[in-house]
Amino acid sequence: MPPHLPDHLPDGFAVDSLGALGLTRHRLDGLDLLVPSRGLRVRPDADDYRAGHAAAVLAGVKPGSVICGTTAAHLWGLPLPPWLSVADDSQIEVAAVPGGSHADRPNVRGRRLVVPPDHRTAIADVAVTTVPRTWLDCAADLPLEYVVAMGDFALHRRLTTEAELDAMLHWAFRRRGVGVARRARPILDHRAESPGESRLRALLVVGGVPRPECNRDIIERGEWLARADLAWPEQRVIVEYDGVVHLDEKQRRKDATRRNLLQECGWLVIVVTADQLAKPWVLTAHVNNALRARTNPRARPQTR
Repeated sequence: MPPHLPDHLPDGFAVDSLGALGLTRHRLDGLDLLVPSRGLRVRPDADDYRAGHAAAVLAGVKPGSVICGTTAAHLWGLPLPPWLSVADDSQIEVAAVPGGSHADRPNVRGRRLVVPPDHRTAIADVAVTTVPRTWLDCAADLPLEYVVAMGDFALHRRLTTEAELDAMLHWAFRRRGVGVARRARPILDHRAESPGESRLRALLVVGGVPRPECNRDIIERGEWLARADLAWPEQRVIVEYDGVVHLDEKQRRKDATRRNLLQECGWLVIVVTADQLAKPWVLTAHVNNALRARTNPRARPQTR
């Protein structure tokens, strides 16, 4: 059985900091520690392995470096694409100080970025880029709909404000990622309540569908019926995103009852699942046809 881990041992650290931690290399070898990359160690009981890995990386690089990109997004709790959000062994992104060298370690992505002091903060003593800067940096590497989902989440959780995002876009003139971020900015909506819903709205708007109202309360004859994910009140059309939470049988029955009530009151309800997001051109054609038919009942659906 491995020795008990000292309480003062941080979640992540560099081996060359052993003296400061009051440990010897012999003592280190006897501890049950994870080794994310050469010269770095992470406690096996760390609350968040990736956060511990990030802390270890910072301990092993030049002072003044900062965690950035998708690693910073993870630390902030921002939604990430599935190929990034489930991988604890994904690369740790770290921005070197001006004139510093890239972090030369496995599973570490060193980046040369200009990160002014007001773009830096800390989470549990880990130096990390602010939410607006993290959003901008991620826009350089992620599809537009995921950038919208990240921005929606940050606004909804009050991790940032629209003014702060606008200021970041102004600062980022001609910098990497600013083009996608600027396309995403007018689509953002603080009322969005799930990343899937945000991605759906982004795909529809980019595909030419008129911008919907987000999470609109539907009230008929003084009675509240539902809170629609996406709604076009003039045409009385609703698009709802069915994520994982809707797979529960009790929730499915509740959803069916609510949608029946909406349809009895003259609303057309279109249900979209995660699989359908893979074909946005089909979705946009379907929703546009529904809106067109409700605007002009004689209009013929168009096919693409």
